[in-house]
Amino acid sequence: MSHENSVQEFLIKHRLCAKQYDGAGIINAFLDEMSRGLAGKSSSLAMISSYVPVPRRAPHNEKIIVLDAGGTNFRTALIVFDQNSKPNIEYFTNNPMPGIAGELSKEEFFNQIVDYIAPVISSSDRLGFCFSYPTFIDKERDGKLLFWTKEVKAPQIVGEKILFNLSQTLAKRTMACPKKMLILNDTVASLLAGVTATRFSPDYEYIGFILGTGTNISYIESNKNIIKETGLNPAESQAINVESANFNKFERGDIDTAFDRTTASPGKYIIEKMISGAYLGGLCHHIIHTAADEGLISEQGRQVIKCMKPMTTPQLDPVLSDAPSCLSDATAQDRSIVKSLISETIERAALFTAINLTAAMLKSNGSKDARKFCVSADGSVYFKMYSFRQRAEKYLESFAKTYAFTPEIVHVNDAPLIGTAVAGLAI
Repeated sequence: MSHENSVQEFLIKHRLCAKQYDGAGIINAFLDEMSRGLAGKSSSLAMISSYVPVPRRAPHNEKIIVLDAGGTNFRTALIVFDQNSKPNIEYFTNNPMPGIAGELSKEEFFNQIVDYIAPVISSSDRLGFCFSYPTFIDKERDGKLLFWTKEVKAPQIVGEKILFNLSQTLAKRTMACPKKMLILNDTVASLLAGVTATRFSPDYEYIGFILGTGTNISYIESNKNIIKETGLNPAESQAINVESANFNKFERGDIDTAFDRTTASPGKYIIEKMISGAYLGGLCHHIIHTAADEGLISEQGRQVIKCMKPMTTPQLDPVLSDAPSCLSDATAQDRSIVKSLISETIERAALFTAINLTAAMLKSNGSKDARKFCVSADGSVYFKMYSFRQRAEKYLESFAKTYAFTPEIVHVNDAPLIGTAVAGLAI
């Protein structure tokens, strides 16, 4: 049997082939989970309301203070839109995220934020805060932190309302507090940044999509479909944070399941573990080791693989592009086999990316007659991984023909800042 046939048998046995997955069926399952989440029923998708509408014009010459907390950085900006709806950043700083260097008390945490924003706090009576941590958003557009990620050490903040405590700290320090404030997550901010890419055109509906270390998607939903919420104006709509990383209504292979058990959150974030940068390297490492254990790799290659450190997602690029890699000491045939295994895993990830995007577009509040979407995308996997974007958009193009929509993928620089400015000026 040729090694090509052996590779194909291995891929099919472990359900790693994109062609083994029914795209249309999974899209339908995704749509069902979205509807269940909006109704407050048991669902793998949280479907979190943002209470942020999508404006069709930018307020001109009105400044807004914008904060962006995510990862290890805390950014502050003062943004204003000109008469052509172009955003201009008049002030910008980038500081360490409070709680990254060491544990902070609640008082220390908010005082550090106030120190960061003090130079601009009197420049506007509006403030938008892009807060990229698991947060429950309430109807007052404040956010209660559910738990920290990304190694932030400020345990007293868990369960606290972010904007309420920020305003309290400003008051204690006798500093001006903006009259209108809101908090939102980075995927919703990405969606709203896309509005600026089209200059607020009424011809588009909007999707926000992130595929980097993690993944998530947002879209526009009619309030009348958000059954779990009361008191919403049914004639209006708002951005929904899907929390799509947790979608799980499809059959995985045994290697996926085994790899999932090695992560810090077994049984959670199922689709994220198949497509995102935090996991793709580890998943491929698991696949390669399984292939070696099952005799698909030569003994020489098996020894190389056994001595390898756990693979990271950036290490997949040189394997895919035939550049020198961590497998350079393996035989040419072994390298070819490993490349095929990784390539098919990336192909499957591209399919699931297109499924995610398609479901969001089909669920969107867009016109049935002219379903034209601006997809504001961000993330290293989508834009930087070798061949990934081309693969994903090949599947997306196929779905677009089937379901009659037109997607346009854009990348907006400083999307969290720009989108948060749009949100803050819309309320």
